[in-house]
This record gives sequence, C-alpha cells and structure tokens, in this order.
Amino acid sequence: MKNQEFFVENNQVTANLSGNLQGELAAKIRETLLTYIDNGHASLKVDFSNVTNIDSTGLGILVTIQKRSLQNGGNMVLQGLQGNVKAAFDRTRLSKAFSITDVNSSVA
Repeated sequence: MKNQEFFVENNQVTANLSGNLQGELAAKIRETLLTYIDNGHASLKVDFSNVTNIDSTGLGILVTIQKRSLQNGGNMVLQGLQGNVKAAFDRTRLSKAFSITDVNSSVA
C-alpha cells in the first residue's frame, strides 16, 4: 500500500490515503482499518485530500468500516473530499451518512 499512511495519536487512527480507492487497494485499506478497530482504536479520521477516485467498492468498504467503528464505541470522520470523490459521495447520498469536515478544520 504505497503512499497510504496510518498513525495513532490520542487513541485516534488517522489514515492519509492517496490514489484511486477501489478494488484491491480498497480491500487492503479495509483490512488495515478493521485491524485498528479490533485492537481498540475505534475512532478514525480518514483524509481524502490525495484520493483522486473512488468506486462503489471503495464506498461500500467505508460503510463497513464506519459501522464497525460505531459498534465499538468510536466514530469516523472523513476530510478533504474533492472532485470526483466528493461527487461520488454526493451522488450516492453518502455525504449525509458520514461526518465530513474540511481539511483545515479540527475535529474534537
């Protein structure tokens, strides 16, 4: 998973993603984030600033991750949605299902 960064700070996992979030890459990101959740890090922040495209597989994986996060007492915040990625969230109405912030705003 080159160019994908994951780190934990104050018990929150931050995932800085890049490229096209689809297919095999999306599946690997799902496994990584679900492992963090299973290890007690259920609060997630996912940065899409460098993601250029997402498909239905990528969107579905995010729904799965969010559901597991909530089941484990955490939450999931998305940030940096733009271009094709933002359009995909708006088109599927998933922008209403997720907490979405701008890159420059901080989330408590």
